[in-house]
Amino acid sequence: MGYSIALPTCVSSAVAAILAVAAPPISARAEPEKGAIAEQPSGGSDISEIRVTWSDIAALVDRHPSIAVGNQKTAAAQAAVDAARAVPNPNLAVNAAYGRARDASASRVEWGVGLSMPLGWIAKRKARVAAAQAGAGVAAAASETLRRDVLLQLSALFWHLSYEQERVTALAALNHQTAALARTIKQRVDKGESRPVAATRVEIEVEKIAGELAFARSALEMRQVQLGLWLGIGNGQRIVVAANLTELPQHISAATARERVRTGHPTLVTGQAEVQALTADVALERRQRMPGASVQVFTDHELDRTAYGVGLAVELPLWNLNKGNINQAQALLAARKSQLDAERIEIASVAIEAQATCQAGVGLAIRYRDQIQPRADSAANTIERTYALGEATLLELIDARRTLLETRMQRLAAFAQAQTECGRLAVLIGEETQ
Repeated sequence: MGYSIALPTCVSSAVAAILAVAAPPISARAEPEKGAIAEQPSGGSDISEIRVTWSDIAALVDRHPSIAVGNQKTAAAQAAVDAARAVPNPNLAVNAAYGRARDASASRVEWGVGLSMPLGWIAKRKARVAAAQAGAGVAAAASETLRRDVLLQLSALFWHLSYEQERVTALAALNHQTAALARTIKQRVDKGESRPVAATRVEIEVEKIAGELAFARSALEMRQVQLGLWLGIGNGQRIVVAANLTELPQHISAATARERVRTGHPTLVTGQAEVQALTADVALERRQRMPGASVQVFTDHELDRTAYGVGLAVELPLWNLNKGNINQAQALLAARKSQLDAERIEIASVAIEAQATCQAGVGLAIRYRDQIQPRADSAANTIERTYALGEATLLELIDARRTLLETRMQRLAAFAQAQTECGRLAVLIGEETQ
């Protein structure tokens, strides 16, 4: 279904022919091949058009800077796992001194070498690796959350731009038709067939439409620049989205939406990963109570003797059993579990709201398409015919045109709202394509 606005004709066939002219709708233009961003010249202008679909944007989302941040943090967390697996290095101690016998009968350089290897890490290594792996899981889940947020933002920008394109197309067609009507009314005034005030009233309507068109074009340029910033579109290029605003998405039930966010929403996945990480922290803090130890191998070369031996150094846990750190880790774990329970309720509530808003938006768009718009068209056609028979005034004709315009704009807004809300629901439950 197109978005050109067909308004009622006036008293002559010439005017009717002029009013029948309308710009082709955005949705009727040929779409580029799926998965490719098509660049096309813009009618002899230096600005080239970049035609994109939602699939194109979804395919490019991984290049977004926010996604790069998440990937880098994930890589850092994975490096922490490698660090936790690493075996500590041994310690080498060397000492030297000049020694003299008490009777001053001999003197020489005395020296010693000791090599020690810590052993405490063996008992704590498994807990440290588990904590690091849980941290990597948190980073990966947080990266997916960033990706979902970026998709939500780009989805809203995509459908806002589609709506502005359709609005400019409709207003441009209406502006052209109203200007033609104004010329015709002026000719009738010049011939004495209409009062001079008729031309004034039509000129006022022309200025109103022109002002709305200028405002809509400004909004369109703003949306193009916004989306272009995210996609890295440079100067001399302009984004045109290839989307059918009236093609409504498939219905998703509230139960399905709740189930899908419950099992796969990044916020909940992140929360579960953080619970695992805090659980690993508790285990690690408990392992920290184990006394550290190190084995030593040494040799001492003194003035009157040479010694070789081994030794064992053990930390004595007399004053600190790490109880404070254990209690802190356990409290943080309990707090995160409670927060995760709250997040489950909140996410379920968000899913219910998103599904209801999507369903209501689709229902409103269908009502405008099937009920309101046809009646507005019928009313406008009736006023057109009565005006042609001289039974309606020009003011009534202009009012009918204005009502039809408002209805068409509201219809476009209803479809744009439905697409935006359903797009939000689709991203929320993990669907990237629309």
